[in-house]
Amino acid sequence: MSSVFLSHNSKDKPWVRNLAERLIADEVIVWLDEAEINIGDSLIEKISAGIHDMRFVAAIISKNSVESSWVQKEISIAMSKEISGREVTVLPLVIDNCDLPTSLSDKLYADFTNPNEFEISYSKLLRALGVEETPKAIKQQKSSQPKQSKPQSLPGDVPHEQEIKIVGIVKERTKQDREYSGLQDYYLQLSKTPSRDWVHFFDQSRGFARHSMWRRAWIEGDCIVVKCALDELNRYHLKDLKHDVAEANRELEKHIDEYNANSRIQAELEEAKRIERDKHLDDLDFS
Repeated sequence: MSSVFLSHNSKDKPWVRNLAERLIADEVIVWLDEAEINIGDSLIEKISAGIHDMRFVAAIISKNSVESSWVQKEISIAMSKEISGREVTVLPLVIDNCDLPTSLSDKLYADFTNPNEFEISYSKLLRALGVEETPKAIKQQKSSQPKQSKPQSLPGDVPHEQEIKIVGIVKERTKQDREYSGLQDYYLQLSKTPSRDWVHFFDQSRGFARHSMWRRAWIEGDCIVVKCALDELNRYHLKDLKHDVAEANRELEKHIDEYNANSRIQAELEEAKRIERDKHLDDLDFS
């Protein structure tokens, strides 16, 4: 999984948020200052740590950013790490007509100045990040699927299941990510092992990123696993995951109600057919 720090000027925030949402949808880990920096944090320390944890730094180059001292500081930190061989690569993204900063003048940049060619430039960016782009047809298929689409695995008339809740964290199962030092896999304990249908609805709820700090999460046995930084867990992801667990509970309950109602209708139709058949059989003349 690739990761990128988005260095930008606040005046370019709408464009950057759109880029962040696209990258998150393609399973890229994104560091965006509005989500990461809190009141009281040391900006230099926080930015330096963010760049250290990311594999790439995307420098958003615009008329706004070339005049920004903070963006220049971020680029300077990233370039010093790249030059010292610390596995950080700076990728300039030019979004309007302006000159590249001197420190980036020898780098090939992605040209986002033409909105009509955004998809072409975005595909080049994904390749630079080492990410295989999800085919457009598959993305459209996912986005067009109704949220009420139901799995077909429930056999027969089914009672309602007990609601599942997150009840704790399994500390000893925490795993350090092999590639990114700032990320770990955290195992959140569920109140019971979910059924395959419940997992379907949980994954469906997680299908679209709802904010720029969205992280990957999945089910392993009786746990939800989320890959994130420690300070993100309580600030962002626990709330998201509680929402997705509750959504899976609701969707499964609706599915069971609909399934059982359909089963009863089908049984009534079969009974009506049986009565009609038996009436005809009773009328047979065996004399």
